[in-house]
Amino acid sequence: MFTHQHHLRYLLRSEHYTSESHYRTELERLFRPAWHPVAAASQLARPGDFITFELFGTPILLRNMDGELCCFLNVCPHRHARLSDRPKGRSPTLRCQFHGWEYQKDGRTARIPEARLFRPWDRENSCLRKFRVATWGEIVFVCLDRAAPRLSEFLAPLPESWGRCFEPPFRLAAVYHQDFACNWKVVIETSLESYHVACLHPKTFKECPPEEVCDHNLHARYSSLRCDVPQDYAGRFMNASVRMLGGQAVTKKYENHNIYPHVFFARMDVYRQVQIVVPTSATTCRHYSWLYTLWNGRRNPLRWLLARPLQGIVVHVGKQVFREDGSIYEAVQRGIEASPFPGVIGAREERIHDFQRFVLERCGYPVGDAGPGAPWINGAAPVSDSAFNGECAACEPTRIRP
Repeated sequence: MFTHQHHLRYLLRSEHYTSESHYRTELERLFRPAWHPVAAASQLARPGDFITFELFGTPILLRNMDGELCCFLNVCPHRHARLSDRPKGRSPTLRCQFHGWEYQKDGRTARIPEARLFRPWDRENSCLRKFRVATWGEIVFVCLDRAAPRLSEFLAPLPESWGRCFEPPFRLAAVYHQDFACNWKVVIETSLESYHVACLHPKTFKECPPEEVCDHNLHARYSSLRCDVPQDYAGRFMNASVRMLGGQAVTKKYENHNIYPHVFFARMDVYRQVQIVVPTSATTCRHYSWLYTLWNGRRNPLRWLLARPLQGIVVHVGKQVFREDGSIYEAVQRGIEASPFPGVIGAREERIHDFQRFVLERCGYPVGDAGPGAPWINGAAPVSDSAFNGECAACEPTRIRP
């Protein structure tokens, strides 16, 4: 069941999706203290494996240093070049691509060509800058704020058992990302409601789950959805696949958890998924996804013959849903920028209301009364009841002449 049984007011204004100053406030108050999933441990399994990426304009290099994951600012203190421009790779040493300076896992220099030319040595200003890194099961997280709470506190709303959900019998099947021309909150809010399913996912999900099989949990720092999986042909196929592959109970449930501001975890019996939405400007963002599928490690040819096509099906559907959601983001962003309306949130979309409250509170803005009769935060007139009776409160209905 839904927590509310009435419509809710939009708490954000259009400038919250476009303003450069608000974007800077979000970076400082929402994202800098947060932990960010950036990789699967299996992507960095061997000593020397590394990946590079950017977080909020900060270039990052994440590397397996003799079995220890280390996260560095991807900038050499010598002449400011990026240590590596390769998105991923493996190398015997952490070596700058420009002049060959090499570094240890604590960030100190290990080898400098013609080191005698740099006497007297400025040790304090010759170390790489390190960032915090921690793992949660198979998922690798990075934090840019030294004073932020530990990862376990950031993820505290979820039980520790969730961290083990991405371990065997599940294994990483696909990693994908895409840039979108919209504010990051557009992506988050779309992911928080199922009201759009019939319009955007007619071939994948097809229809909204009935309210009686849905359970919304609203919390100060996260929200979640749990619902029954329809027992149509696809649902029965998943049940049979789980039973044949073994190592996992059949629950017939779907779960979706959003750890505010930007981390999603989802699971069904045949897959696990981690997603993160990273703002790249006030009106653009990048959406990452790590998808795990059920893959029983026990050697059995019949299980292998089932696991391989199952993985392909799950990855195909996952990417299709990703594309279907992405098809609407730019239209929503353009509409927000031009809209004169305050907006309204239905009970099925109540997780959006909870998320918007979090954004305003953490950014230091007033939230106001969130009841069904409360004025919108920007002072716009409340939506009248006639808006829900097929007529516009501000104009006469338009009729087409016969």
